[in-house]
Amino acid sequence: MNRSMLIALILVVLAAMLLAACGSSEPTAAPTSAPTSAPTDEPAEPAPADSLEGKKVCYLIPTTANPFLSGLTEGVQEMFAADGVEVLIYGAEEDAQTQFNQIENCISQAVDGMIVMAALEPEGVESAVLEAKAAGIKVMGVPVDEQGPYDAIMHADQFEIGRLEAEMACEFINATFPDAADGSVEVGVIGSKGTEQIKRRTEGMETIAECAKANLVQYVDVPEVTMSGGLTAAENIFTAHPDVKVILVSSDGGAQGVAEAMRAHAPDNLDEYAVYAGDVSPEAQEGLPECELVPYRGAVSIGGTLEGLIESTYDIMKGMIGDGDYPAETLDPLTTWNCEP
Repeated sequence: MNRSMLIALILVVLAAMLLAACGSSEPTAAPTSAPTSAPTDEPAEPAPADSLEGKKVCYLIPTTANPFLSGLTEGVQEMFAADGVEVLIYGAEEDAQTQFNQIENCISQAVDGMIVMAALEPEGVESAVLEAKAAGIKVMGVPVDEQGPYDAIMHADQFEIGRLEAEMACEFINATFPDAADGSVEVGVIGSKGTEQIKRRTEGMETIAECAKANLVQYVDVPEVTMSGGLTAAENIFTAHPDVKVILVSSDGGAQGVAEAMRAHAPDNLDEYAVYAGDVSPEAQEGLPECELVPYRGAVSIGGTLEGLIESTYDIMKGMIGDGDYPAETLDPLTTWNCEP
């Protein structure tokens, strides 16, 4: 064998030995201990799918001057704050165009939910509601008697509210003037027939004419009966009919103004005077049963109590912007708060 062939044979043997050695070697073991710290650049856990955090709700009411509505909206706002939901409160101050513009503004803000209370021009508002729904916004109407374009509605029997006022007033008349002749106790009504809801409430109040001893001598139409509006309307009634003893009014604020007018009109005979309201503030709920607000003697509460109405509104809207579990229609209970000496 010559030298060249011997060298070639040696190289082949060495290559075979190296390949065998590589095939039989064990792999390096992986570390068994966990890292001492997690990476600092991991993304935060996403919020649960049904989280309300960061969502927005518009709450549109006809006026901010009504203490009942103010208490209601602020209560709902506080409950949603705990969920991280921002509630934007808008008062139209009895202007239909303003209310429409506010709805458009809420749509442009891409809010998640909207509560429209006491639409001042129902047909115009319904067109805006359809626009809001097309934008993916859930809309609740309050008080609305028919579903219409709304995802959910809350409402009360407005005629029954007024009728309950009239019933309390008739009971007062019969108890205070037991010997009065039929049709001899003069009564006034302060309400409005400009919107369908309050029109029905006003018609309910006008059933006081069915009370045998009562004589409905004057009706005053006031679009939104605030405290000052109630005071002025009552003064007008007393100017035209100084013997009026009982006045029914559509709102709590208005009743407080009427009571003030009565105190000025007959400070020494307040036991013969009474005013009744179609809704009631928390302060009045506390004072009425103990006759602390005389001559303000009675009112009708929508939703049982203000707290109950706040919770009901919150629960429904929470479902609307959350897990989708909410009733399409909610009928509010009515409770009377009456002075019983």
